[in-house]
This record gives sequence, structure tokens and C-alpha cells, in this order.
Amino acid sequence: MRVNGASKIALSLKLTDSLMGLVAFFTAYYLRNFGPFRLLLESIQPLRIYLAALPFAILLLLVVYNIFGLYDQTKRTKAFSESFLVIKATSFWVLLIMAGSYLYKYDYSRIIVVVFYLLTLLFISLGRSLFRVIEQKYYRQGYSLVKILIIGAGRPGRQLARKLGDFSQIGYRLVGFLDDRAQSRKHFPVIGRVKDIARVVKRYTVDEVYITDPTLAHSKILDLMSKVPKKSLRFRVVSSMFDLVSGAVDVGRLESIPSLELWRVGGGWPKNAKRTFDLMFALTLYITTSPLWLLISLAIFFTGGSPILLKQKRVGLMGKQFLMLKFRTMAKDTPIYADSPKSQKDKRVTPIGKLLRKTSLDELPQLINVIRGEMSMVGPRPEMPQKVIKYQAWQKKRLEVKPGITGLWQVLGRKDLPLQDNLEYDFYYINNQSFLLDMAIILKTIPIVLTGKGAY
Repeated sequence: MRVNGASKIALSLKLTDSLMGLVAFFTAYYLRNFGPFRLLLESIQPLRIYLAALPFAILLLLVVYNIFGLYDQTKRTKAFSESFLVIKATSFWVLLIMAGSYLYKYDYSRIIVVVFYLLTLLFISLGRSLFRVIEQKYYRQGYSLVKILIIGAGRPGRQLARKLGDFSQIGYRLVGFLDDRAQSRKHFPVIGRVKDIARVVKRYTVDEVYITDPTLAHSKILDLMSKVPKKSLRFRVVSSMFDLVSGAVDVGRLESIPSLELWRVGGGWPKNAKRTFDLMFALTLYITTSPLWLLISLAIFFTGGSPILLKQKRVGLMGKQFLMLKFRTMAKDTPIYADSPKSQKDKRVTPIGKLLRKTSLDELPQLINVIRGEMSMVGPRPEMPQKVIKYQAWQKKRLEVKPGITGLWQVLGRKDLPLQDNLEYDFYYINNQSFLLDMAIILKTIPIVLTGKGAY
């Protein structure tokens, strides 16, 4: 898997930098306390004093290098640019060390700090040069390559292929193009038609697919993605048309080639953490709103009789069906799977139902669905089975996460949005779900519920 290969290279480089940093320190300490400086200066603090701070200095070095992108392969394409980044990052690092020493009120040897800085530059540069030689040999033997397939052999695709040449030294390799119209040209091999993507990905063990054909419709692209069995495959489109679907604009992946990652595998925050958050949040709301449940139940019963709750089959995680709960808001003779109201003038909605729908209080019973583990506080809205059965393959992507009580569909428009736009927001959430995003959606849901925007 490509991710593992890239991670191993980054880890190896961090270990190399750490080792070179340690060598630089011990060399600096020797030169100051036992070398030529010792002839002119008094002895300094014992080694154990410096050893106590050394791990923090090395850790800080790795953090600064990471911030400066020195473990990002795409920023290591040229030895000169990498060396320039090393100088900048190391200089910033030593300034932080000097500032920390000042704030800590401890007077470390200034000569050691200066010599340590200069030797760190020297040894890390040498270490990275050696690492680059070994790395190139590693790639030439075919290990940890990024195998890239391009859909579309037109001008954008060929431009991307040329740009890949700049990244050959960090393992990027073009396996070929898929195109229904173009023929193979020198350096631009067409190895199949677009419909052959699954076979080609398997045969060439492709890691990333770049889509450069502007004539491919959104649904066609998403359908192609759903047919590829390789779960670690990354899809990117050289265009701006998928910014909402992906939520992952990345213009630095191939420098001057803007691209968007469509969807990732394994995204989101840990399932156990999200489940714990959902359970605690739902239980808290359930307990604090329980008196309101009683009032709503009495109002529905005395104005329209029973049933008080509406139970509908909905499709949840991985296509599993469950009974979603809501307070009944429409006349009791309304079919259970009737279409939702499209306007506030729908005569099927009862007077108390209008208030409940306006304030979204009819959704309160879904807290029970969350407590049961059938739903989440935030996620795509659960759909009825008769609609899910008509989904195209790519639309089933939204079934890979638990449905939610609220989501981006509610924050950004609710029923004012058409289905296809709701799906795009669902894909954005699937790609970017996190604790902070869930909290942001929940907080933004509150004013929308209070104003009743988009609720019918």
C-alpha cells in the first residue's frame, strides 16, 4: 500500500535526522569541553545537564522540520530546494532553543549552541544526501512507487504526465492513460478504455487515479469510482468542479497542477470516539428534554388521537434497515410513506404538526435511535428503502456512515436543496467528518431550528 510506503520513508528520514542531530550535539560538546576551545575557556556544565534537555531539542527539531515540509515528499523533489529548507528550518529551530534557554533562565554554553547549530546543518545535510542516494536505489528497484493512472489523454492529461517527470525521484510513475478516443503516442501510452478501469487498476496495482477528461459527467466519474474494488485507491480530479464533493482542495500535490481529492478511504474520526460522543450527547438531551416529550405527546393525543409516534423503515449504515422514530405531524389517515410536505400550505399537516415541524421538535424521538446505535447525532439523513433501491452504485457511498439527526443538509439549506445537492454535502461530510466538524454542525443547527428556516 502506498500510504505505508510513504510513511516508512518519512519515519526513516526522521530517524536519520534524529541520529544526525545527536551526532552533532556530542561532537559540539566534545569540541567545547575537550577540544580546541578547552585550551582557552573554562570547563562547562557536566554532560548530564545537557542530556536532560537533549530529547526535547531533538523532538523540537522534528516538529519544526515537519512544519517546514521537510517530510513531505513533494517538497523534496530537488536536492537544492531541500537543502534551502533545511537551512531555514534549522535556523528557526536554534532561535527557539535560544529563546527557551532565556525564558528558562538557564545559561547554557553559547559556543555549544552555535557549534551545535552549525554541525546540525552539516550532519543533517550529509545524512539526507546519503538518504537520497539510498532512496533512489530503492525506487529503481521498484519499491514503494506511486503508480499513477490518468483518465483522459488530452492536453490536460499530457501536461500532468509531463509534470510527473519532475517527481520521478520521489517514486512517482505513470502507468498510462485510459481514453475512449485517443491513441497511444510516444511517452503517452493509452492502455485501455475508461470502462476498463477496474481491470487496469488491478493489473498495474495503481495507487492514484487523476481524472483530466472534462467531458466526463459527475455521475459517470462517481460510478467509475464505485466499481473499483481496491479500497486504498485515491481519486483526484484536475478541475475545480468537485470542490464541494471532496472538501479537500490540494493545489500543492503536483505543484502547478491544481487537483481535488474526491474521496478518501478510512477518513473520519475513530468509531468508538464518535459512538461515545453520540451516546453521551443523546442521553443528556433525552434527560433534559423529557418533560417536553410528555407535553408534545399529550398535545398530539388530545388534538388528533393516536398514534403519537410515527415509525418508518429507513436505511442506515451499510444498508441495514431500522425503524426511525418521529412525533406524528400529519393527519392519521396519511400513508406512512407518503412524500414529505413541499410547502407550509400542505393540508395533511396538523396544526400541532406545523409547530413541531417548524421547530424540528418532531425529530426528538430520534434520540432513541441514536442511543440504540442506529443513528448518529450528525450524518447524512436516513432515506426510505424504496428510494435507496434506486440508488446508483456511487450514491450508495452515503451508506458508509451512520445516518444523523442533523447534518450539512440542514445547516446549508434543508429542504430548499434538491436531492443531488444533498448528496454532495453528504460526500463532503463523509470525507471530512471529525469532532470539530460535528460540533460546528450541531451549533449551527440551533439557530436554524429556532428560526425554522427550510422546515415545512
